[in-house]
Amino acid sequence: MPQIRRKFSILETGSPRYVLARKNAISKPVYLGVAVSYTDEGQFDWACSSYDGSEFAWHEDTFRANTAITRVDQLKQLNDTIIRTVHNYASSHNYRIQAVCVGSDEKTAAIIHEHPALKDPIHEICTRFWFDLDATPCIYTLRGLSLTEEAASAARKVYDWFTPQFPGSIPRVAVDPATNEVLVDMDGHCHMVDLKHFEETTDKPTWDKLLELADECKRRKLKILFFNSTPQGGGVALMRHATIRLMRLLGVDCRWFVAKPNPDVFVITKRKFHNVFQGVTDDEQYRLLPEDKSLWAEWCEQNFDNYWGEGKGVIDSADVIIMDDPQVAAIIPRIRKLNPDARIIYRSHIEIRADLAGVVGSMQHDLWDFLWGGYISQTDLFISHPVAGFIPPRVPHAKVALMPAATDELDGLNKKMSPADIEYYRRVFNRCAEDQGSPGISTDRPYFIQIARFDPAKGIPDVIESYRNFRDQLTAKGVAEDQHPQLVLCGHGSVDDPDGTVIFEQVVDQLSQPKYSPYAKDICVARLPASDQLLCAVLRGAFCALQLSHREGFEVKVTEALSKCKPVIAYRSGGIPLQIEDGKTGILIERGNTQGVADALMRLFMDNDYYEGFANELRTKEQDSKRQQFFTPFQSVNWLYLATQLAFKGNSAAATKAKPDPQSIDGTYMGNGDVRNWGARYVREFWQDGSS
Repeated sequence: MPQIRRKFSILETGSPRYVLARKNAISKPVYLGVAVSYTDEGQFDWACSSYDGSEFAWHEDTFRANTAITRVDQLKQLNDTIIRTVHNYASSHNYRIQAVCVGSDEKTAAIIHEHPALKDPIHEICTRFWFDLDATPCIYTLRGLSLTEEAASAARKVYDWFTPQFPGSIPRVAVDPATNEVLVDMDGHCHMVDLKHFEETTDKPTWDKLLELADECKRRKLKILFFNSTPQGGGVALMRHATIRLMRLLGVDCRWFVAKPNPDVFVITKRKFHNVFQGVTDDEQYRLLPEDKSLWAEWCEQNFDNYWGEGKGVIDSADVIIMDDPQVAAIIPRIRKLNPDARIIYRSHIEIRADLAGVVGSMQHDLWDFLWGGYISQTDLFISHPVAGFIPPRVPHAKVALMPAATDELDGLNKKMSPADIEYYRRVFNRCAEDQGSPGISTDRPYFIQIARFDPAKGIPDVIESYRNFRDQLTAKGVAEDQHPQLVLCGHGSVDDPDGTVIFEQVVDQLSQPKYSPYAKDICVARLPASDQLLCAVLRGAFCALQLSHREGFEVKVTEALSKCKPVIAYRSGGIPLQIEDGKTGILIERGNTQGVADALMRLFMDNDYYEGFANELRTKEQDSKRQQFFTPFQSVNWLYLATQLAFKGNSAAATKAKPDPQSIDGTYMGNGDVRNWGARYVREFWQDGSS
């Protein structure tokens, strides 16, 4: 009798389909509740519950601590138990703990409040969830008839705070409906890091200065406000989340406000402000018209009246106000009228073509004349990226100070990840790419990556052309096609960027052209959800990074790549040459030279010793020290220094000391390879050398 070929079930262990499914499966997201209670017997009990959005997947009855040890040691012992138990549970069930709520009843919360030493272990369990399990931790007071009921309540609560349809542990961005204040980390309920973690990543002189300035701000009761257009998407928002997180840990009164979104206004601010300033368009249809000015100004003033104006307790009580972009600059005169004593700093965060802004009749000139003459000229200080060529005409040099953009070593974009975490996010990326009709990242081939918004200034067509040239060179060298690296093009979107979809579709159209279609199967293109860890993981897994921006202020993605010891091939554009040491930490190519980019990719890929030279240099303490100026603690010192020097409250004489000396420095990078005797100073120079 012939043997019957048995069919396997997809769920049957050992079947080919099962093995394939497990290889590509994305761990099921679950949300964890942890409840703690201090009993009458003098011990802490814990309970856990996990929730997937429809049912409770797991309950763990109380973990009981040893009553023979102190309460602090009880909590530390239970921390080890809970982390170990949760890790084993998630691994054995192929679950992904996206977020966790650690809570207690009011009685236990009161005991912890009365004994500050007990707060440290509670905070420690939260930070261990963040760093050890990549789960975003929250703290909340719970109610329930039993400990397990409180744990279930915590699990449901944390599920509501997140966005379950997006893989990745990013809480929903909360904005106060009364004032449009961004309630960072769910208004402080999320607790991912402690001050000690920031201290561990910062050199001692910088850290000591940060604590000194924070103490001064608290002593003088200074109130610092940031204003911009959006709470998520883009470099400004990611910096402000990190800044507010650190300021809160320091006890500094620092708040962040955003405007109510208006898509019609965002079309104006992106295409007729941002793109025009950068010089990426010369189409007259993007010239700012009177009706554009009226709509934009009306939107700004409505936001001011509805959320920040008189009686709102926002502007009228502020000491230092930082305007983080031109999109809300029309509120500056209103600030001046409501609170004349407030000191206003304007931070210019994009590349402004100062050369074009100086040409009478150009779109850049007319736009800058409108914004500067009516609004920005009323500020006390103009903060620019450290590129003098970005500072347009009519800005007095004595009002200018230089400050680069920053990123955060401890947030989801940069924190260390285990190989298992990176693999998980690779699968998530592949799911996102597949949903958008793009191939995913292979497990057995290296890849190059450019992380950037889909924006006309980011040079994405040049990246694709450089990759095509590189692939042709590999084929000419006889390298087998299955050994050719892939290319990954990805980034987040932003609510104030109407160009994202347009540029994404242009990329797809480019890949369909006969010149590029042979390589399209190896080019992964994806607009990603708002998951910081997703970007972090795909960057950590890359062979090297590209940044072929034609126009760039100061690209934090370059900083993030270098901090992960990935050499960067970039155009010599804007502020990027200030971030890369050519031939040591990366390779700088003249703008538009795609042949040069392809040649650089070839040498990095084919010459292992050459590649390792870059990687080893990026691991040195010297490079780590240089990068510190581009991270949150250093940047926070800059802001606190400016606040303490500019603010009138408690120290009115200090305000007269804050203006930079225009003759104090010999040369400033112009953004086109030149260095001129321009006369601007970095903010860091003032506090590092002790000058005023």
